[in-house]
This record gives sequence, C-alpha cells and structure tokens, in this order.
Amino acid sequence: MCERCGCQEFIKNGKEAVRKRAVDIVKELQLNPNNIDDYECTETISGMIAPFGNRDDEVYQTASWISGLHQGMRRLDRDERYQNHVRAFRDLFARLPIKGDPKHITTTYHQLEQLARELDEKTIASLDPDTRQTINTVNHIHEDSTRRARLQKRYGL
Repeated sequence: MCERCGCQEFIKNGKEAVRKRAVDIVKELQLNPNNIDDYECTETISGMIAPFGNRDDEVYQTASWISGLHQGMRRLDRDERYQNHVRAFRDLFARLPIKGDPKHITTTYHQLEQLARELDEKTIASLDPDTRQTINTVNHIHEDSTRRARLQKRYGL
C-alpha cells in the first residue's frame, strides 16, 4: 500500500467503497484492456526519469552534487538524453484517451492498481464484463517485463 494516492481511505471504508472507486476510475480514465499498458508506461517513464524518487538524504544530495561537477563536460549528451526522456514522457501522456494533469492521471491510475488488489474474485465476477476484464488486466500488468526495454527502443533512451 502506498501513502500518496489516497487508496487507504477507500480500503478502510470497506469492500463496497473499493469496488465503487475502482469502477469510477475505470470510467474516469477510460481504461480498457487495450490501453492499460499505456497507463503503466507513464509510471515506467517516470521511474526512468527519477529512478530513486524524491530523496533528501545525505547520499542522494552528495551524489547529485558530484554529478553536477560534470556539468559542462559532455553536458550536451546528458541534456540530449534528458530531452529524449521528456519527449517520451509527453508522447506517452498524449497517447492516453484522456487529457489533463499527468500527476493526477497517473496517481489515479496508481490508485486503481492498489484498489484492484483488494478486490476478491467474487467482487470482480460481479462487475460488468468490460470492467471485469479491465480490472483483471490491471492485476496482471506487472507480469510484462519488457516495458522498460520497449520504451528505450521506441524513444531511443
């Protein structure tokens, strides 16, 4: 369970709250089994851009400072690599069926990932066929281990 997406609020309110929110997210993000990978790619590219997340510890700060020593030396290569990641990030969000704040979109998708894990087979079986298939796809999306490599190839990262 994460602390940032708000999933815990629904989980503590019980299975019906989890089910309802999961269905609402599927509708809000216009999710279906064919576009789940696109949403998952938004998380993957973000992890590639900020691999350690938001760190404030001494090691991260020192490593950032040391890395900064190389600014100006081969800087063009580093800037170009970063811009490739920026283009990939923007393109991935442009592919989604909805437009809006990337942080909100991916946080909402991440919330669905957390909530989908809480849904038991009986609850999933009670959903309409399209939503059921979408939730099942979300629950198995991490079985694909090629996503990062596919992004690297597609965008020359």
